[in-house]
Amino acid sequence: MKAVVIGGSGQIGGWLLRHLAERGHQAVGTYATVPTPGLFPLDTAEPGAAAWVQNQRPDVIFYPAGFTWVDGCERDPAKARAANLDQPLNIARAGAEIGARFVYFSTDYLFDGKHGPYTEDATPHPLSEYGRAKLEAEERLADELDDQALIARTCWVYGPERQGKNFAYQALRALKAGKPLVCPSDQEANPSYGPDVALAAVVCAEASWGGVVHLAGPDYMDRASFARQIAAAFGLDGSGIKGEPTAEPTPGVIAGRPLAGGLKSDRLGHYLPGVMRGPREALADFHRRISSGEAPWANPLG
Repeated sequence: MKAVVIGGSGQIGGWLLRHLAERGHQAVGTYATVPTPGLFPLDTAEPGAAAWVQNQRPDVIFYPAGFTWVDGCERDPAKARAANLDQPLNIARAGAEIGARFVYFSTDYLFDGKHGPYTEDATPHPLSEYGRAKLEAEERLADELDDQALIARTCWVYGPERQGKNFAYQALRALKAGKPLVCPSDQEANPSYGPDVALAAVVCAEASWGGVVHLAGPDYMDRASFARQIAAAFGLDGSGIKGEPTAEPTPGVIAGRPLAGGLKSDRLGHYLPGVMRGPREALADFHRRISSGEAPWANPLG
């Protein structure tokens, strides 16, 4: 299998490239704003992006890229639609012309958070511009590509990554510095380990899956509880972790969040039971990788 990974410098993209190589596939990765050794610069907003992808002659295009800053999307709906809907749809269409499958990464922000965790067939009701753009992308991809498109939804992704931006990195840096860490006590979902999300997506692509699949961790919890598990796994003092309701004003937070969000990975669980590890096992793996200096992942403790 030959693959193109749009957004190979990101946390899921980096693991997609590693798993593809380990499983004997040929893969080409791209970056947009963060120059990364071995990856090609590609701005999917540029007119020549679709032609570049076609010239790679991929069997599968993975698209973990996008504008995922939820409050930024709320402030700039046009950018949210361009990055999360228009640009991936353009690349998907180009891929379809040469027979390439398309794997689009989506989110539990499609849902309103009243009845989570959600199954693959639950009815979406997004609360934010980010969620609305992702939902429309899902619908357009399903209409135009049918089973040639796989919608891989996930949530609360964490683990080793190049840029060190996910919640686990933020928590570890604060805890290491002895700073208080305030987390939403009423937001619940499934922490999903990035290496497992990427591996599951690769295996699903190998099996030519289409439609919607949830790639989420097995354990359901609130943010503060997850932060305490992170502290324990890394041997850090978690006494400074404080949970506060989302209803309390938070500077910069303007987009609606699903409170009881999260995803049930029923389809994946039937096919690949155990591939998504819970925080205890996954955090131990995370700690081992960054403590050993395994390249190229950022080390929040060093």
